[in-house]
Amino acid sequence: MDSRLKHALILTILIFFILFALTGCFGKKRIMPVTMNFPQAPEPLLLKPEVLDPLPEDAEELSDILNNTTVNYGKYRQLQLKIKEWQKWYNTQNRLHRETTKDAKKN
Repeated sequence: MDSRLKHALILTILIFFILFALTGCFGKKRIMPVTMNFPQAPEPLLLKPEVLDPLPEDAEELSDILNNTTVNYGKYRQLQLKIKEWQKWYNTQNRLHRETTKDAKKN
């Protein structure tokens, strides 16, 4: 066999294998669906709320009642802020999760 013919044959085979590799082995490209789980909430949002202090039975002074009310109001406000942050986090994560999974289903 002529050396030119051998080089042409080797070059043709090499080009064929390169094209074969670049086209993904001539197979249908399969896209595996990406499934994402809903993210876990941050730890501070999962802590149990503080229990409100009951009014002591021996509280007879107005200052005792006001002190108890002030402490409980502070605990209530902390809980209220925590719930608002929880709702904000949840709504944001839920929206992102829906958008991400919707985009993944389109592909």
